[in-house]
Amino acid sequence: MRQFLARWPRLGLAARTALAATLAWVVALNLPGEVPHTYPYFAPLGAVVGSYSTVRSSVRNSVLAVAGILCGALLSLGLSQVLGRDLFVIPVVVFLATLLAGWRVFEGQGSWVLTVGVFVLVAGAQHPVRYALAYCTLTLLGGCVAVAVNAALPSVPLARSERALRQLAVVLADQLDDLAAGLRYEDPPSAQQWEQRLRAVTPVRESLRATRQETEESLRGNVRARRNLDRVRVQHRAGVTLENVAVRVEELSELLVEVQTPADRGVALEAGLRWPTAAALVALARLLREYPDGDPDARVLDERLRSVRGHVQHLSAVEHAAHFQTARDRQTAGAVVTSLRRCLGALDPAAAETPDPEGVPPTPWARPDPQRFTRHRVRRPSH
Repeated sequence: MRQFLARWPRLGLAARTALAATLAWVVALNLPGEVPHTYPYFAPLGAVVGSYSTVRSSVRNSVLAVAGILCGALLSLGLSQVLGRDLFVIPVVVFLATLLAGWRVFEGQGSWVLTVGVFVLVAGAQHPVRYALAYCTLTLLGGCVAVAVNAALPSVPLARSERALRQLAVVLADQLDDLAAGLRYEDPPSAQQWEQRLRAVTPVRESLRATRQETEESLRGNVRARRNLDRVRVQHRAGVTLENVAVRVEELSELLVEVQTPADRGVALEAGLRWPTAAALVALARLLREYPDGDPDARVLDERLRSVRGHVQHLSAVEHAAHFQTARDRQTAGAVVTSLRRCLGALDPAAAETPDPEGVPPTPWARPDPQRFTRHRVRRPSH
């Protein structure tokens, strides 16, 4: 059951929300006084407002919602006392409440200012003070119940984080495979053909970062955080690693597309370098496919790392022994080797600290002038 809820976190949120609303309704009906018995429905409303995926977000949004409700109620009550309860007060309340709803203090809960301001005037016209009091206090009660339910039944989105890791790893591997296939052509692909091989890595990387932040936030205020702490740490390390690799892969993609697109000045990488580069890219893609869940098999991972390291060393040796016609060609080949070394170093920190016995020092690469080349359209990854 736990694994099923981890795979479908929305079901867990729905169950907690339903439980919190039911408990808030029962508590409101058992409170003394006339107000809870007249307006008990505000308690489950507060529970719904305060039900979020993490304890911290439940507390924050409950407080902000109650603040917005209180602001709207005070605005409506104050203006009705000054202007009276005729038709003229409604547009004034709506105008001022709309302005207050955009106040950054309320974040995403500013709409409550306008909603409550109008409801106190219209729905609570007979007893505005009692209606406003019920709205504020019972919504606060429901929010407290929602926070208590979330604290008692906390959730950590580990499954969603694993899927985000897997998605980024697959996108990077596919990108590397596409680049390798393009390098194997005897005649370099055209700009349009390279365009079809570029993938949108940045949105996937940002999605992983947002998921990791949500996972870390779910541990705050979570009384059961310790049982998931080790897995969260593993996923955090894997996420940071894949984000670093993603940046390197994007840089490498830009470089290869730039230097391999036919132009008047020719193609920078000759055939003797294109094939070893393609082999290194394929080996790196295989390594990334073993990395998606954040906890890869150590034996398989070590085997993939040795394969990538061997291909990069071979490419470095070929680049060192090659005879280049121009300094630009040598600089480009060195930049490709350096980019691959950085990718390997991100996945294997020990490799970054170990000097390459067959290699040459990293060669800097000047980013091309964007005004001289057309901007490539990227292909969105399939979901």
